[in-house]
Amino acid sequence: MTATNHVVTGIAIVALVPNPAISLPLAFLAHFALDALPHFGDRKHRSKSLDRLRYVLPIDMALAAVPLLLLVILQPEHWFLLALGGVLCASPDLMWIPKYVRHLRGLPEAPKNWLMRFHSWIQWGERLWGIWVELAWFVAVSWLV
Repeated sequence: MTATNHVVTGIAIVALVPNPAISLPLAFLAHFALDALPHFGDRKHRSKSLDRLRYVLPIDMALAAVPLLLLVILQPEHWFLLALGGVLCASPDLMWIPKYVRHLRGLPEAPKNWLMRFHSWIQWGERLWGIWVELAWFVAVSWLV
């Protein structure tokens, strides 16, 4: 899933589950559940997919920042916990930054740890048509919030 969908999902979980001891870990774990759904990506052409990130990633990061910035500006009740839920839900993807940097530098891929292998394995549904799943998810979760 895109960072945008991870962020809005994390915010929604914290908004709907009032106990932060439950909602914050749940927001983190939701990341992996979302990545197990069909979503945008190109699993068959991984290197082309990494090259595409050069254009897609900045747009996605900017869109993901919007709900977080709105929370900071509007400061609804528990805004910090809501924002933390959004960040926690998106945070597992930070593990891919070194892989992406290595790709940009033309370096060989480093070995994956167990969490990276698991994270890759659950993303069986990366497809270009997954953008429609992503859009439907975003609309549904945003409506909930």
